[in-house]
Amino acid sequence: MAARLTQNPGNTDIFRKPAFSGGYSESCFPTTVHKSVYPIIKLGERTTYNPERQIDCPAVIIKAQPLVSKDGRSTTRMFRQICDEGGIHSHLDYDGDVILSPIMPDHAIAGLTDELYAELIDVTGVNSYITPDGETYLGEAAHSASEVFRVLDQTEALLKLCPKYTPVGLVKGCTLEQVRYHAASLQSLGIRRCCFHMGDFFRGSHATISVGMRFASAIRTIVPELIIYGIGSRRHINALRFADGFATQSHYVKAFYGYKYEGARWVRGRGHVITWDTIMLNLSVISRFVDDLSYQQGLNLPSAVKAGRTRRVGTTEQPIKNSCIQK
Repeated sequence: MAARLTQNPGNTDIFRKPAFSGGYSESCFPTTVHKSVYPIIKLGERTTYNPERQIDCPAVIIKAQPLVSKDGRSTTRMFRQICDEGGIHSHLDYDGDVILSPIMPDHAIAGLTDELYAELIDVTGVNSYITPDGETYLGEAAHSASEVFRVLDQTEALLKLCPKYTPVGLVKGCTLEQVRYHAASLQSLGIRRCCFHMGDFFRGSHATISVGMRFASAIRTIVPELIIYGIGSRRHINALRFADGFATQSHYVKAFYGYKYEGARWVRGRGHVITWDTIMLNLSVISRFVDDLSYQQGLNLPSAVKAGRTRRVGTTEQPIKNSCIQK
């Protein structure tokens, strides 16, 4: 096990660093000009398969949740089906990169062992995986600190169990100190690409969303590449423009609730039928939101200038409303 602080994880002072002064931090790593979209595929729902036929994406993400039982302790029929079909690439009819995500409800997180997660990684034949998830909640610093240590232990175990894979680091924590500590620890383990799950924060108040934005900004100052997980709103994508990629299932969630994009806004229809075309049209819209960031960054436009008046475009733009989010 790598050298690590050994104090009682309930003592949150072990994470203490200079106070965050407010605003958004500058990273020593430049953000990529071309921002990427990582579609999250819903296993078993074939209308979400093959997003690469609609947009350019470096990889797709599948969730571990449908592959394990509700308590996270055993595999499911879906896992066996994928194995019987020759692996995840055959199942998806896709030859690109597939990333396995462990983000799932808490009751499954608690039961998912290092060995079972390693089995999911190896047997399905994914190209990469996201490091283990943990139960970290705002206001529960002691428990969250313990969870940060637990998932770091699991991450180190997985690096040994699955040495041929390069994982994506899932950064956890309920304070800036914990988030920074976890991000830096993942970097020390050689994990360069990280992700942060914003979906949980979007379920909260404006203040909660703001905390999540600050956490994401702090992570980006530490890691060379950051993927925001659980996002689809144009406003939120714009606010998190410092990220390098965006993992989304909002194209499916929008379609599930009958929404499609018309006339520069989401419109809810009646008597809707969920089809591949509808879902992928929604995905192409989200992809355009992300492409707009690349275009603006390529032109080096930090602010919008119109009619002699400058309007600041930044991560503190308010109000931020809730959007379709996913766990």
